[in-house]
Amino acid sequence: MNQIWESITNCRICDSTQLSEILDLGEQPPANSLYSSGEKPPPRIPLRTLFCNQCCCVQLGESVNPEYLFGKYLWVTGTSRTASEYSLVFAKRALKKTESANPFVVEVASNDGTFLKEFQTRNCEVLGIDPAQNIAKVANSNGIPTQAEFFTIDVAKKITNTRRVADIAIARNVIPHVKEIHSVIEGLRALIGKTGVGIIEFHDSSLLLKELQYDYIYHEHLFYFTLQSIQNLLNKHNLFAFDVDRSPISGGSWVIYFSSSAREKSEHLVTAEATEKKQEINQLENWLQFGEQAKSHREHLKNIVDEIGEPIIAYGASARSSTLLNFAEISSQQVTAIIDRNSLKHHLITPGTDVPVISFEEGIERMESTKKILLLAWNFADEVIGDLRNHGYTGQFIQPLPGFPKTI
Repeated sequence: MNQIWESITNCRICDSTQLSEILDLGEQPPANSLYSSGEKPPPRIPLRTLFCNQCCCVQLGESVNPEYLFGKYLWVTGTSRTASEYSLVFAKRALKKTESANPFVVEVASNDGTFLKEFQTRNCEVLGIDPAQNIAKVANSNGIPTQAEFFTIDVAKKITNTRRVADIAIARNVIPHVKEIHSVIEGLRALIGKTGVGIIEFHDSSLLLKELQYDYIYHEHLFYFTLQSIQNLLNKHNLFAFDVDRSPISGGSWVIYFSSSAREKSEHLVTAEATEKKQEINQLENWLQFGEQAKSHREHLKNIVDEIGEPIIAYGASARSSTLLNFAEISSQQVTAIIDRNSLKHHLITPGTDVPVISFEEGIERMESTKKILLLAWNFADEVIGDLRNHGYTGQFIQPLPGFPKTI
């Protein structure tokens, strides 16, 4: 098998060679490479975070072949109640940004079409673009027109030539994943033309610093943007941010609105920028401190799990959980199974830690025999804890994040 990854020597955004290492999480398999019993385990790849001293962009030190990461995908947006409920809020906010009477809405990395569905119910023309053949098939079967391909500037031009310029172009939780970042941003610019609005939703990387969310670091996430660094990227392509909103996704995200002509920045955006500057989110020293705290957190979590003295079960076989388990060296010896509602993951094994993934129903049957559940899906804590309590679980939860781990 040819090597599917490569290390970088230059910043992906500004091409600077002035890169400083923040945190080395060791060699880990790609987070979503769950596999079946009997299959060859996925390869281990270095997982390092770097800080660009020129444009302040935090990014990974290695790039993995996108076809390997995204050709077949296991995350389905509709399985998250939080995401489904938020899609309604997102659509209402987005439609306030356009004056079009019949908006054409295009979403890059649209997954199963959960978010486009909300626009469709509001009489918008919609189009999804997603590279995962299996997920695009689900979206099309649900009535959301979806092209199964990677989004590029060529794809954008084809859409505008055969249909029309998008009134709203959405890229939710995808820009941090993109290896060919400049092609995709230029594609968004072509897609919205002179009159459309672009929307990028991305994890608020300041939360890595404030809440120790190092579990958000995995091979799919090449970038860890701040408001400053995302605007540095947009500005390189003559795109200009004019407003911002908050999102509950991924433990806390930004939603930034931009256009190809400079508009007056909203008071909300100006305030958010000032707060980020005051908190020195874009300073190398704070990121180096984060790296040291992550190592300390790992030791605390290992000790809590080891002190239980017997195997436990966990909840949430997410990509984030893969980083957490591998970094803390928590495996099937300590965790016998992980409950997950996503049927695509059932009967698979977690990469690197070899823990079997089981259904919610099977998990309910096992709950009586465990005193504590490791809450890997901590960013959906209220939703998960509520579900398990309603199904009779009376034990405790180990909540690894945000901040240092605790038992609740």
